[in-house]
Amino acid sequence: MLTTLPRRLCLPLAILLLVLLTPVQATELFYLGQKIPDIHKPWNSADYQQLLEALNKVDNTQLNALPRRSGEFTGPIYQRMVSEENFRPQLNIYAPLELRQNEAREALFRLKELMRLYFDFRAVQQPYAAEALGLMSYSLRQQAVLFTLTTEFWMTLSESEQSNPVRLQGLHETKAAAAMLTSSALDYLGLTKQFGREELVLYSAELSKQLPELFIHLSGEVRETLLQRVEQLAQQHAYAEVQANMRELQPVLLSIQQDVQEKLAAAAAQPRKAPTRSLDLSVPVESAQ
Repeated sequence: MLTTLPRRLCLPLAILLLVLLTPVQATELFYLGQKIPDIHKPWNSADYQQLLEALNKVDNTQLNALPRRSGEFTGPIYQRMVSEENFRPQLNIYAPLELRQNEAREALFRLKELMRLYFDFRAVQQPYAAEALGLMSYSLRQQAVLFTLTTEFWMTLSESEQSNPVRLQGLHETKAAAAMLTSSALDYLGLTKQFGREELVLYSAELSKQLPELFIHLSGEVRETLLQRVEQLAQQHAYAEVQANMRELQPVLLSIQQDVQEKLAAAAAQPRKAPTRSLDLSVPVESAQ
């Protein structure tokens, strides 16, 4: 006699079969009826857009159905969302720099949209606490990659291009966005009512690893403000484990701050080069006659 599975086991089993298919078998992958990108290869901004559209439909029709960070059946989907492998194409030095910079910018935009999907500030407690915080720390890493590529692209420009108002405005906007994201990242550490202790402790440990790479790109004023906030968290946060993680972060940021200040002082002390005269290729007056 055939044995039938209980109805409550059908959905997890279906998800498991879809998630664990090999790349050869899985030409298409679906999550709760919505097509999603291949989780067996790095994602780009187009993949994130496809996932975002799929999860928006899922979230509108089913309660608490978004992929979980450590979910037995949905964990592989979430782990691909925040995989370091996704940065490899952006950091491939053999690809055109401007294209990689644009890709990093588009990927960051879609990560922010995913964060909006996972965060629910109307709730007393976050339903996707670990996942939302994980996306935030991953977005900091993506912002740092974008800043690195932006700096590299900036160095390829001529002095006249670097002085171009449009270029300067773009650089200013990148710095402002990075400052805002970093400030928001620290804000979440204070939301002890909406996030559980375990999630905030893990998040603070991730921040201590991600912040230094982005910190170096921020303006002097923003760096000073962040140093003050980290010091305050290290002394006053409600959880001792978070305080400990912030104390570990402090000397790293202070070292970066000191190094940046010394380099700026050294650059300011260098004598300014006199402007070089342009080569005059006009015909001498006597020769012209």
